[in-house]
Amino acid sequence: MSVLLKTIPYQLKDPSLLDNKCFIGSKWVESSTGKSFAVLDPEDDQTICHVPDLSRREIQEAIGVAHESFLEYRRKPARERRALLRKWADLIKANKEDLAAICTLELGKPFTESLGTVKYGTDYLDWFDGLIEQVGGETIPAARPDNRIITIRQPQGVVAAITPWNSPIAMIARKAGAAIAVGNTVVCKPAPETPLCAIALAKLAERAGYPPGVFNVVTVSPERTPEIGAELCENPKVRHLSFTGSTAVGRFLNGECAKRMKRTSMELGGNAPFIVFEDAKLGQAVDGLIASKFRSSGQTCVCANRILVHETIFQEFAERLAKRVPEALTSGSVWDPKTNYGPLYSGKGLAKVQQHWDDAVKHGAKVLLSDESPRGPNFVSPTILSLPSGMDNLASLAFSNEETFGPLAILVPFAKEEEAVRYANSTSTGLASYFYTSDFSRIWRVAEALETGMVGVSVGLVSAVEMPFGGIKQSGVGREGGAHCLEEYTELKAITIGI
Repeated sequence: MSVLLKTIPYQLKDPSLLDNKCFIGSKWVESSTGKSFAVLDPEDDQTICHVPDLSRREIQEAIGVAHESFLEYRRKPARERRALLRKWADLIKANKEDLAAICTLELGKPFTESLGTVKYGTDYLDWFDGLIEQVGGETIPAARPDNRIITIRQPQGVVAAITPWNSPIAMIARKAGAAIAVGNTVVCKPAPETPLCAIALAKLAERAGYPPGVFNVVTVSPERTPEIGAELCENPKVRHLSFTGSTAVGRFLNGECAKRMKRTSMELGGNAPFIVFEDAKLGQAVDGLIASKFRSSGQTCVCANRILVHETIFQEFAERLAKRVPEALTSGSVWDPKTNYGPLYSGKGLAKVQQHWDDAVKHGAKVLLSDESPRGPNFVSPTILSLPSGMDNLASLAFSNEETFGPLAILVPFAKEEEAVRYANSTSTGLASYFYTSDFSRIWRVAEALETGMVGVSVGLVSAVEMPFGGIKQSGVGREGGAHCLEEYTELKAITIGI
């Protein structure tokens, strides 16, 4: 029986993947209180279905189940864990169209982009598959001749994974996949906006043969989220909290976990600068900016947000960008394979874009590209504004201090390299940055000077499973992906043996 409360122009090959129950242990459950909340389709704001709004007591039960499962699962040899991960990844690949459809339904992401986020998620599982049997210890030469020192890596326990709405398949794979790969168990709390992808992944994990309690999915309404977040921080059975989301929420969660000396992984907000120097290849820079700024309608944490263009090429760059954007982006039904640009996730996103637009225009910004034709409740057309040169109060503008998280590109002219770098580093966050130049010396000079965890040089997309993903300053703690990503979810133990 379908849980859908609306019709969609897609027929699931496996309708059972679209479900509205939580997964705890081996059971598919609803809330014992009968409470639930609506999941909305961003394309039209209609209700898709209702999912359980679990109570704090039920979250405690889920943590307890995950803890009991961990006591057994941690003993499973690496090769067996690898086989389970391989099967899970293969099942996700086999059901990629259905998973993409569920992502499109609850996030409003165009179907072609949703297929991309499913692939990105399975790329992470493939990457972890190749690393599992490489996670180990070492032998350390001892100073005392009658001692031998070795180290081993052991799983931590229950990992609470709080995942964001903007890439639900990939972010769950990146967090839960890594934690499970090295022998932990997971309680996943997906964003209230996109719980259906998490439930579908739990279905496939169950079919892959994971023991009950290894991967659990709990859903919670926005109103109850602070209380449940507190439980995940305070519960002693949760040994690691992994969170992707806003800097404000991340700071709170990290602070609460610090009170209990609990391990955390925090991938928080950014405010990525995108610098185009006078010697850049303009066509390459324009295409890179479109990829960085307008992918997912501007709703990624590594999106270009502060766009700095050298004053000598500013006019030409702006004209090329305004011409190229309508050619590169196609809006329409998110189910149409030709569509690569969709709505924002909700009215909250729309309001923030409007706020940054109004603030920039108030400070003298000119509109270079905009289309205000109504196309749905959460749709914003790709928009380009340009600010005047020589602004003394640039750092006080709204977009200078927080992510727009939408398809609004605000261009700022600059005169000197030092000026651009100084402004780029003026925020409290430091996740990603981008710049374009043909000067070899400048590549090294600016890449080393930018205060971010990731730098893209003449590329607009930096995310890749083989790269350590994460930020500095208030953009987070720890790294996801890369060669050492699985070690984030292990404890290093030193053993000294007397002979």
